[in-house]
Amino acid sequence: MVETADVATLLDRRAAEHPDRVMMVVDQTPVTFAQMRDRAGAAAATLVELGVQRGETVALFARTCPEWVYFWLGAAHIGAISAAVNVANKGEFLSHALRVARAKVVLTDAEHEPRVADIAADVDTLDTVVTLDGSPGAQRFSRPLDPPGADQVGVLFFTSGTTGPSKAVATTWRYLFSAADAVADAWQLAAGEVLWSAMPLFHLSAAPMVLTPLLLGSTTVLRASFHPGEVLDDIRSCGAAGFAGAGAMVSMLANQPADSADSDNPLRFISAAPIDAAMYRGIEQRYAVRVVTMYGLTEAFPIAYKGVREPGVPGASGRVNPAFEVWIVDADGRPVPAGVVGEICCRAMRPGVISDGYVRVDPAALRVEPHPEWFRTGDMGVLGADGQLSYVDRVKDSLRRRGENVSSVEVETTVMKHPAILEAAAVGVPSDLGEDDILVVVALRPGLTMDFADLLDFCSARMPYFCVPRYVEVVDELPKNAVGRVRKDLLRAKGLTPGAWDREAHGYEVVR
Repeated sequence: MVETADVATLLDRRAAEHPDRVMMVVDQTPVTFAQMRDRAGAAAATLVELGVQRGETVALFARTCPEWVYFWLGAAHIGAISAAVNVANKGEFLSHALRVARAKVVLTDAEHEPRVADIAADVDTLDTVVTLDGSPGAQRFSRPLDPPGADQVGVLFFTSGTTGPSKAVATTWRYLFSAADAVADAWQLAAGEVLWSAMPLFHLSAAPMVLTPLLLGSTTVLRASFHPGEVLDDIRSCGAAGFAGAGAMVSMLANQPADSADSDNPLRFISAAPIDAAMYRGIEQRYAVRVVTMYGLTEAFPIAYKGVREPGVPGASGRVNPAFEVWIVDADGRPVPAGVVGEICCRAMRPGVISDGYVRVDPAALRVEPHPEWFRTGDMGVLGADGQLSYVDRVKDSLRRRGENVSSVEVETTVMKHPAILEAAAVGVPSDLGEDDILVVVALRPGLTMDFADLLDFCSARMPYFCVPRYVEVVDELPKNAVGRVRKDLLRAKGLTPGAWDREAHGYEVVR
């Protein structure tokens, strides 16, 4: 279990041990442990000057930049709460997040400041908007006598909001450090080693990128954007031992033309999820690495993981984290046998390894509604007899056609094996017969074309008849969120368009 200490204490300790070692390179800016200590302290002093009190909320609404980290750690110095707000937000999406968080101060950048100005009048708690324009300086901050405790809510992270308004998840410092400790254990990262990532700072998965250096004395290189064609050269230049990202990033990397030099890199591991079982070993061989997989959510992370020392099972996320008990349940909440697909549920086996709950809108104070003892994740999965947990699909993304349950993930995996398909998303659309018909939306590889009947022939040979899509639509690019995850909510909302090809209208019959 991770040592319990507050952020400022750990930062002071690492700065004393490794003053000149680079703690992070954020958007091309290297910051040593000593510099991070001083700049986080200066950020804390700035927040005090702005009137931020213990327990009040500071919203971080800016692109990936060093100042984001300074003020995130600086807020922890004074017991303030940070709200990590998605930079894609605007209008009502942004004002909703700031209202839920009861933000007193918004720290933004020149690019995003106009969005804040547009909705500032709608957020009653908002006093000040600060546009970040560089380091807060090197002023040292004298810590308060009553530093924030490990079980105090430290950061609000937001869910994706694909089924309704985003929920603010209240995370304590104990939870964040516990998650970082479990992730670091899976990576087997050592002091002085370098981790490369391009995860956005407003995402919970980025928290270990900042906190792992505090725990280990390691270094994180955090890029502001992901360019798959440049990743390996960047990793070589910084000598990274590990790559940490979203599963979509690894897919984009793997879609790059293969090169004999791909394996000539310093990486020991690539950490991401989900990783398609069919490409799992190929990634390991191509880049001469071990794949590290994890499963979890903003609310509870990681629920399962596979460490770098384990061979792993392609398609599985790994074994259940000992900090959790996990059941797979049916629609009525009853446990199902090993090997049967159901909803993943978990409960904490010790304090502080799950988030405190969701923040509820309250005009008077920040209110957190705790999770039930057994937290239902909304994800479908299977727990094998060997103890391996495998993610299958989101409950809301699963389809039911002609009395059969269909995993959108399995449909997409098969469709993307077609040589012309770059990416695909399967969603349900209303059927005249009730339940769902399947629409698959695809983007093609550059310069290639596709015959619709040929695609369905390809699918019919590789999947059960009831999984074969009825509709196919070709688009230039699938809509995605900031970490590259397809926005199926937008595809469902759009539904069928005149450009969708209907196999029934064209007389195509699926052979059973």
